[in-house]
Amino acid sequence: MTAPTLPSAGGNANPSPMRCSPIPVSDHTCRRSGMLALGLIAAVTLVRLALLAFDPPSLSFDEAQYWAWAQHIQLGYYSKPPMVAWAIAATTALFGEGEGAVKLSAALVQSGTAILLLLLGRALFGRSVGAWSAAAWITMPAVSLSSVMVTTDPFLLFFWAAALLALVEAPRAGGRFNRWWLAFGLALGLGLLSKYAMAFFLGCLALWLACDREARPLARQPGLWLGTALGVLIYLPNLIWNAANGFVSYAHTKDNANLGGGLFNPDKLAEFAVGQFGVFGPILMGALVLGLVAACRRGSDSRLKLLAAFTLPVLAVMTVESLLSRANANWTAPAFVAGTVLASWLLTTRAPRLLKVSLALHLAIMAGMYSLDAARQVVDFRFDPEKRIKGWDQVGERVSAILAAHPHARLLADERKVLATLIYYVHPHPFDAVKWNPAGKVRDHYDQTTRLEPGEDELIYVTEAPDLPTEMRRRFDSADKLEDVIIPLHHDYARRLSVWRLAGFRGY
Repeated sequence: MTAPTLPSAGGNANPSPMRCSPIPVSDHTCRRSGMLALGLIAAVTLVRLALLAFDPPSLSFDEAQYWAWAQHIQLGYYSKPPMVAWAIAATTALFGEGEGAVKLSAALVQSGTAILLLLLGRALFGRSVGAWSAAAWITMPAVSLSSVMVTTDPFLLFFWAAALLALVEAPRAGGRFNRWWLAFGLALGLGLLSKYAMAFFLGCLALWLACDREARPLARQPGLWLGTALGVLIYLPNLIWNAANGFVSYAHTKDNANLGGGLFNPDKLAEFAVGQFGVFGPILMGALVLGLVAACRRGSDSRLKLLAAFTLPVLAVMTVESLLSRANANWTAPAFVAGTVLASWLLTTRAPRLLKVSLALHLAIMAGMYSLDAARQVVDFRFDPEKRIKGWDQVGERVSAILAAHPHARLLADERKVLATLIYYVHPHPFDAVKWNPAGKVRDHYDQTTRLEPGEDELIYVTEAPDLPTEMRRRFDSADKLEDVIIPLHHDYARRLSVWRLAGFRGY
């Protein structure tokens, strides 16, 4: 049986508004647009690398925890699959353990995703759409932020884009199991090792095959099933790790859904919806909505149906989640891989000038985002989205000195964010630090991996609370406050922690 193929960019498409007609530009213009897109990707990447090399943002407590994970390579961790820790281990092994080295892989991978979208857009609609898709991605507000903070999302998005590109190219290459099906399986498996949200990809694939008659023969192709099996096989080690650890990562993912509270939150829904325009950009988001409308009309082009199938389900599920409980704006990130190509197609064919306006707006947002601290030196304003991660390096210096004065003491904290951040910023790194957990519940990585035993002789306890609870005092032979650490950040905001010396732990 001949493998089904999507219409190519130069295919004989119906030029009605419902279908994707070839974009009437010369080959020279197409080639030039591709080179300009690659130049933009290179320039933006260099800016981000320079920022990470010379003035990197401080680590958030999540980033500090991922760095701690990277010190011990495993097949899984409490709340996430292992890819983020593996990437940090690689970059810090090469470039040291500074903040820029910890974050480096995120910037590189986001640039790789832009190149994949250039190829995807070109494969579906031609070079012009491919070029604008890449330009839109590399300057997208969420990508500008995500490129200077290492999380699981950049890796998920890279492998999602790779899997989608392979899914488009594999049927065209022919054969039962060609190199594109191999790439599909590798991307699927590595995506699952990056973030469990990669499982959405299979749901989107099933929806596309069910809703697009032209795509259904693909389900009878051995390559699709062999590639999927390869992906599951690659992911299998993390499944085995979870089985050996009480499926703790899956339980954490379920807890994140937080469906135990009130199941109607229109305020959260409104906040989430507005957030999507900030994440994707207002012009692109408007174009995406119109593109989804065009794709869902009867008789629409198969290429539009493909992109809609890999966009709409993620947006729909997370929108419902925001209404029933809560959903962070970035949880829809996988939808914007195909969504970027769909929005770029619509604007390229119907409002090309808006693409330039959108690009200029996103570049301005990126410039403002990366120069905010420098601007604050000239103009005093209170807005500082990074204030929750600032000042911890100075706290680390002070706690380092206190621990040096008590060489036999062990670091103790009552919150994951305090413990994770101090393990990174205190020198030498207190990898034997422990979390205060009188309830004995496992709610995070440190609850799972650390335990305070009766008879512990000396502890240095760091907390954001100004005083020690009476119940906690009773569990030690002695408790003495050493100092209050106050790090002024702005004229109306400071980081405040108290440091205590505890001795003679009697047990919980």
